[in-house]
Amino acid sequence: MAGSVPRPGRAGGPRARPGHGEGQVVDAAIVDGTAVLTTMIHGMLDAGVWRDRRGVNLLDTGAPFYDVYRCADGQFLAVGALEEQFYAALLDGLGVAGDETLPDRNDPRQWSALRDRFTERFASRTRDEWWAVFAGTDACVAPVWSLLEATQDEHNRSRGVFVEVAGVVQPDVAPRFSATPGAVGTVPAPGQHTDEILAELGL
Repeated sequence: MAGSVPRPGRAGGPRARPGHGEGQVVDAAIVDGTAVLTTMIHGMLDAGVWRDRRGVNLLDTGAPFYDVYRCADGQFLAVGALEEQFYAALLDGLGVAGDETLPDRNDPRQWSALRDRFTERFASRTRDEWWAVFAGTDACVAPVWSLLEATQDEHNRSRGVFVEVAGVVQPDVAPRFSATPGAVGTVPAPGQHTDEILAELGL
């Protein structure tokens, strides 16, 4: 994807190294960053509130109130109603608030039965019909957009998440810096620099 072209600014200019005046090597790897993102999960695992299995835990689709559901049109909705107030809004939107036959969400042994109820409800309407119900609520329900749909999402358009460069729509620069904002410099294209790289390698 296109890189960020920094714009000059005093706040983001080079600064002298303090003290000894020596630099250092920054050793960064994707695997390190990925592992750091699981720090909370490792803590939960150590505390005995996370099982080392897929799809049986609170945040890995094990919980029926933190999952993705297929709608009547084959499209999907993502649900992340963890806290009580969000869960209450979810039940209200689904039209099952106050249903005493609903399985207890706090009992993992009943998650399967609760998921069956949610699956049945979500399958009764299209994704857009459900979004018309949940949009603007605190139910933590959102459509699963396709790549092209995501570029037209109201929130993404308002924030300017995507930009158009030379007729090509692509994500804008992230993260955003107030003093030295970046800008998308090129259009992403598969194999864009293949010839140059091969030439540098003498191939």
